[in-house]
Amino acid sequence: MTDEFAMDRRSLIGRIALLVGAGFLPAEALGAAGESKRLLPPASYALLEAVCDTFIPATDTPGAVGAGVPALLDGLLRDWASKDRREALVGALGNIESGAMQAAGKPFAALSPDSRNTFLKGYDVAALKPVPGKQKASGLAALMAEPAVVDPAYARLKELVVALYYSSEVGLTQELVYEHVPGPWVPSLEITPDSRPFGSPGLF
Repeated sequence: MTDEFAMDRRSLIGRIALLVGAGFLPAEALGAAGESKRLLPPASYALLEAVCDTFIPATDTPGAVGAGVPALLDGLLRDWASKDRREALVGALGNIESGAMQAAGKPFAALSPDSRNTFLKGYDVAALKPVPGKQKASGLAALMAEPAVVDPAYARLKELVVALYYSSEVGLTQELVYEHVPGPWVPSLEITPDSRPFGSPGLF
């Protein structure tokens, strides 16, 4: 591992630390996150798995569940999240559950994949609706500030699932094409219907 890669890796972990409200997140935190006893009880963990699977389902590559995102997220909530951020993220999951019960009369995890997707699309639109008059931040301030949307906890949850997925080996090497930078100069790269986006240590 080069110093450049290690530095970028630390930057990515720092971003995830902001998302879980941790003041500090060591490099080994992601590797150790899923190794201990779960924070969430079985029903809540099943809900988390269903939400992760709906955000990033398996296609021709593994999805968020296949990449181990639920275990990573549970471990970060257990060991690294601030009390307020933990409560907010767990509350965001609870709000999804309540919404599913009201809309379909079933827990979110008990819905079919198509029904979960349909429900979460509508929920997503309402939760991520911009708050009128709330000024949007940019740069580092945007990472640290609460998202300027109706449900900032849901926005953080969704962003955290995506960040954890694309920091995983599955996300970076199977969903994306890993290309170490700097690398060889290729002046003309053929793009085909099977081409995937490229990922590198500077992705985040």
